Amino acid sequence: MNVSGWLPKSIHLPPSAKQDAFLLPALFLLNLFFFASWLKLINLAANPLLIFIWLFAVLMLVPLAWRNRAPVAVFVIEWVFSVAGWPIMTWYTPVAGVPLALYAVAVHRPKKTSVLALLASFIPIGLGASVAFRVNDDLAHQLYSFVPNFIFLVIATAGAWGAGRVTQASKQHVQELERERETVREAITAERSRIARELHDIVSHAVTAIVLQAAGASRVAEKNFAQVRQSLAHIESTGKQAMAELRRLLGVLEASAAGSSGGIDELAPQPGLADLPLLLTSLRETGMPVTVHVEGTPRNLDPSIDLAAYRIMQEGLTNVLKHAGVNSYPHLRLVWEESRLLVQIDNDLNAAAANRGQALSVGRGLAGLRARAQAVGGRLHAGPHHNGGYRLTATLPLPSTAHGTVPDATTARADSDDLGYQRESSGGNQGRVSA
Repeated sequence: MNVSGWLPKSIHLPPSAKQDAFLLPALFLLNLFFFASWLKLINLAANPLLIFIWLFAVLMLVPLAWRNRAPVAVFVIEWVFSVAGWPIMTWYTPVAGVPLALYAVAVHRPKKTSVLALLASFIPIGLGASVAFRVNDDLAHQLYSFVPNFIFLVIATAGAWGAGRVTQASKQHVQELERERETVREAITAERSRIARELHDIVSHAVTAIVLQAAGASRVAEKNFAQVRQSLAHIESTGKQAMAELRRLLGVLEASAAGSSGGIDELAPQPGLADLPLLLTSLRETGMPVTVHVEGTPRNLDPSIDLAAYRIMQEGLTNVLKHAGVNSYPHLRLVWEESRLLVQIDNDLNAAAANRGQALSVGRGLAGLRARAQAVGGRLHAGPHHNGGYRLTATLPLPSTAHGTVPDATTARADSDDLGYQRESSGGNQGRVSA
């Protein structure tokens, strides 16, 4: 017979078991010396039945070990023990269990519940103090014993309740501070992610364009010096543009560190769809043709959505340049619908060219774009398309009341016909595509 199989492998003790190993015996001894006839109780040889009083005194304190897990249930048990002990109160008056259980109720339960428990505590308090009328025959001695005992028990019980309420308030304050700290931590994490996306978008586009321009210039350095000079001019222009955006972003960081209440708009305008012609120009200068089709009527955008749309197009087209090279033929499609803007980028990336841009990629572009789209209430999908191509599709929400056209900066910065714009109606040759 395997005796060990009948025994539990582990006993789940309450979290406060170590503390209670000292607290509960201390309460038992205090109760014994101040509210019991302990000189009579130790005379077990003369009256063996006194052993049941000792067992009662010990057993009624055992449930207190679970007072933090089930405070109301433990309080009810202690209350019943204290009231049921009325017949033996001339030998042992149980007064320690109720105040400690009441403290747990005040800590872990609402004020209304703890007040009801406090009022209920006056019944065992009254019974415990009334023992004076049973052990004394003279009224004066009865009152002399009853009054101080009653006052002491009331103060002890009310003090336990008050200490519990203070402890609960302190714990709630600590929890509120922890929630505030967690909120700040989440805000810092979100801000770091936003800054990382901004840096990635700025640096990734600039470095990709510069590297490809430099590679092209190196190939024709001995044959076409004029093209080399043109490539160097494009590198200079791209570098200056990247530095300007980095200065703006660093200005935002410095303002935030200094405690400024302003945001990005205070320092410099954010890029948006109005800057799309310049982006397309920089990409075409690398030798990569980009075609653009616009469907529907352009409308004014919220700054956050305007920035998200620009960054998605910038990173999407830059990824084509990284992975498919200048010989790819990316197609950018903008569809203005009633409640959303659809941005779609197709390219002819094939399996042979799939790893071409790994050296220029940091592997965070798509994750950052998805986070950027989700931050403004949109969504983004990217994956293989038919015939070995690749498609990136983003849908961004549009305010239903924001009618009108995109600011004139689009046409002021570059001529749309020169950049390859082809305005189509919603019923054009290409159907609408959802993410």
